Amino acid sequence: MAESPKKRWTLRTKKYILLLILGWSVLMFVSLSWNWQVTHDNNIEKARLIARSFYDLTIEFRRWGTLHGGVYVPITDTLQPNPYLTVAERDITTTTGRKLTLVNPAWMTRQVFELISKRSALPIISHLTSLNYVNPVNRPDAWEETALKEFERGVKELSSETTLSDEPYMRIMRPFMTEEACLKCHGHQGYKVGDIRGGISISVPLRPHFEAEAKEQKTLLMSHTLLWLIGTGGIMLFSRNIQRHQRHIVESEEKYRILFESNPHPMWVYDIETYRFLTVNDAAVNHYGYTRDEFLSMTIKDIRPAEDVSPLMENVSRVTTGMDKAGVWRHRKKDGSLIYVEITSHTVDFGGRRAEIVLANDVTDSLKLEDQLRHSQKMEAVGLLAGGVAHDFNNVLTAIIGYGNLLQMKLAPTDPLRAYAESILTTSQRAAQLTQSLLTFSRKQVVNPLPLELNGIIMRVEKLLKRLIREDIELRTELTHGNTTVLADSIQVEQMLMNLVTNARDAMPRGGTLTISSVITDLDADFVTAYGYGQPGPYVRLTVADTGAGMDERTRERIFDPFFTTKEMGKGTGLGLATVYGIVKQHRGFIDVESAPGAGTSFHIYFPLSRVDSTRSAAARARELKGGSETVLVAEDDEVIRNLTRSVLTEFGYQVIVAKDGEEAVSLFGENRDRTDLLLLDVIMPRKNGRDAY
Repeated sequence: MAESPKKRWTLRTKKYILLLILGWSVLMFVSLSWNWQVTHDNNIEKARLIARSFYDLTIEFRRWGTLHGGVYVPITDTLQPNPYLTVAERDITTTTGRKLTLVNPAWMTRQVFELISKRSALPIISHLTSLNYVNPVNRPDAWEETALKEFERGVKELSSETTLSDEPYMRIMRPFMTEEACLKCHGHQGYKVGDIRGGISISVPLRPHFEAEAKEQKTLLMSHTLLWLIGTGGIMLFSRNIQRHQRHIVESEEKYRILFESNPHPMWVYDIETYRFLTVNDAAVNHYGYTRDEFLSMTIKDIRPAEDVSPLMENVSRVTTGMDKAGVWRHRKKDGSLIYVEITSHTVDFGGRRAEIVLANDVTDSLKLEDQLRHSQKMEAVGLLAGGVAHDFNNVLTAIIGYGNLLQMKLAPTDPLRAYAESILTTSQRAAQLTQSLLTFSRKQVVNPLPLELNGIIMRVEKLLKRLIREDIELRTELTHGNTTVLADSIQVEQMLMNLVTNARDAMPRGGTLTISSVITDLDADFVTAYGYGQPGPYVRLTVADTGAGMDERTRERIFDPFFTTKEMGKGTGLGLATVYGIVKQHRGFIDVESAPGAGTSFHIYFPLSRVDSTRSAAARARELKGGSETVLVAEDDEVIRNLTRSVLTEFGYQVIVAKDGEEAVSLFGENRDRTDLLLLDVIMPRKNGRDAY
């Protein structure tokens, strides 16, 4: 199997990178070695300079002593006359009887350096020596003897690293020339002015310099290591950029192979002049049923129904530029079946030919789904109409059934008219059942808030919610262990959860995590004031959080607007979150959104915490109303229903106060507050509805 261009490039690039790193490493090693040696040479040179300075100091010190003919000092136990000094008046006695001896410059210099040696563990050693020495102390060692012989050959200075008493030293030696003042003590040896009388060696300890050198070399090693790492990192970064650039080139070269050969949708290239297929991908072969050779012997007219060929040719003749073209066409497969395909094409140069590259997306199923969607929308519209009709028709039926019951109650069991009343009631009940079916279809049932455990609702619908999301989305629930009883309609809360989960699913096209959590929290007056309704106190906070794309501030401000959506055309109605907002408002709750681009979205919904135990609500609802003489305030805008209700209640002994709308109901209640025992309010009324009136 031949290597792919990408693999060949990868191997070649790795080789170049390794060569660059190797070259950089060699450069760093050479630099480190050179600087290492320079550091050593510099420290040796420092020691050599110190030795030269001490040599100059010694010469000047001797010159001073020579100019003055030496120094007379008292004779002591530690300083006796120099037996090797043969000059007149070597020893003298002062007028007071004090004995003095002459210390010549050589002896003076030696004693000074001996004093220095005693005060230092690693002293600088100065030694005056000669091949023609008088004092055995001035006898040269082997190194000094070699140097003295070199001086006789004209060498001006000799230096080297050596060891003295197991310690490294830098030794330097220069010739000591005879001056006029020197003849006083050494004239008898036959020296003349300008003769090499000997030499002075200065030995400087190298240990302090080597210690300093070790520190400098450590710094060099660390700096070069860091520089090597930085350079290597730079090479890797540079190579990565090169790799990215080269990959772009390789990917550009392989785009045809990647998009064409590996595309799951049928693709082909045809000659614009002859309409003949030049190449096709495997998806085209598999989808249309023709072999590759069959395709290459055909033209694009061969896959179109005969009645569509003329429009096809007209469309092809308009292809004069490299602009993208798109459209939906009918194609015929090898088995004769017709399919609808969405065509996207672009003019290209294919081997010197002007050709068209085509991507064909089979939209047959999509068109069927669109038909189903249109049907669903039509049924939704029918449902809305049915709901409205059923609501009005239900009011009429209520009056018919009510008056039919009253009529039946007034008739004796043997009255022949009673059978007519029973027929009216039976037929009306059948009509009521039909009305209820219409209301169920249109989802227009009256909201029935009951004390419910919010956690229980979440756990009950968790399996359903998992079916709404994809496998690449993880659903987590983090529910509080406290009491989460709220006054709510379970159907609406379930609908709210499904809408939020669906919205979160669509916000995570590449998968992610969806978390539903609950917690008990207290809302203060400032929070409630900001929303303009509700009461401060304990609330159950329900949070639905996703790790999706998030949204910006402008989008966040409009997400609850009806028909506002950020989805593609046909992917959403824009009513999902608007419905959620309506449900939350209907439950006297609050909803808040936290989101930022790339940071996901969190919906926080606050439901007032109910003090009623949900387990006792059923028993509370089962209690029977007592009495038969209480006063009931009835508010109903439909005159027929209003009169029927008054008649039924009056029939059972109740005192009835009637109002035709919410405003009148509030006014009458204010006038009859003390004697009103029960309020019976229609939900929808003019001027003020039943909920607002209550």
